[in-house]
Amino acid sequence: MTVSKHRFTQELRRLIEKHISSSSTFEDYVLITGQLEEARYRLDLEAEKFPDEEVDAFEL
Repeated sequence: MTVSKHRFTQELRRLIEKHISSSSTFEDYVLITGQLEEARYRLDLEAEKFPDEEVDAFEL
């Protein structure tokens, strides 16, 4: 990762908060949720490259 995990988390939260406001519509929420789900799907596909042993050893 090119930035720290903490900074990535902060930037992602800021980006979401920037696009969700009191004037947001339900359609805005659906759009953002759809994009997040698509990104998660892509990340899940990328995660397949890691060996099962590494995944099993990882603790959240």
